[in-house]
Amino acid sequence: MARSLLVALISFVLSFSVAQAAPNTPPAQATNSDTSTSSTAQPDLLSFGAGYYDFDKGKDQPKTNSADFRLEYRWGLSILPLVSNYFSSWDKYIQFHPYVGFETTSRGMTYGSGGWAMDGYIGRHGIFTWSEGVGLYQAGDSHSLGSFVEFRSMAELGWRFDNNMRITAALSHISNAGLTKHNNGAEIAGMYLHVPVSLIAGTLH
Repeated sequence: MARSLLVALISFVLSFSVAQAAPNTPPAQATNSDTSTSSTAQPDLLSFGAGYYDFDKGKDQPKTNSADFRLEYRWGLSILPLVSNYFSSWDKYIQFHPYVGFETTSRGMTYGSGGWAMDGYIGRHGIFTWSEGVGLYQAGDSHSLGSFVEFRSMAELGWRFDNNMRITAALSHISNAGLTKHNNGAEIAGMYLHVPVSLIAGTLH
C-alpha cells in the first residue's frame, strides 16, 4: 500500500503539474529542441512501443497472451533541478522526466497512465531507463488484474543515436500493488522506438 500511494502521488504530480513548469526551466538546461547527445538537455520524445503481453503465462491459461502496443509522450524536462539547483550537476549522469502514455493489446485491453522515467546515461550512446507510473486499466477480452487502478514498473536498456533517437528493449510489470486481494499482475516484454518531437515536427514542414 505504501508503494502504491507513493507512486500515485509522484506520478500524477510530476506528469501533469511539473510538465507545465517547462517554460520556467533554468537556463542551464537549455531548450528541448537540442537534439545532440553532447548536451545534457534532452528533447521531448514521442515513444512507440510493441511487445508480447503476458509472455510468462502458459498456453493453458485463457485470455492472457496477446500483442501489446504503446504510445507515450516523454518530456525532456529534467525534474530534479526544479527541486534544487544542487541536482543540476547530476544531469550528465541521470535525469528524471515526466511522461504520459496509452497502451492497448490485441485482446482489447486499454491502459492510460502517467508517471516518471529515470534516464541513466551509459557513455555517449548507452541508455538505461527505469520508469514508474499509475493509471486506469480496462481488461477488455484479457484477464482482470483486480482493480481499475493499476501501477506499471518498467526497465529499458538501449542505444541513443547522435540525433537522440533511441531504440530500447523493455520489460514491464503491471499490477494493482495490493489494492485488492486479486492481484495477479501482467508481464510484458517488448521494444521501443523513441523519436524527438522536434525531428517529427521538422519532417512535417
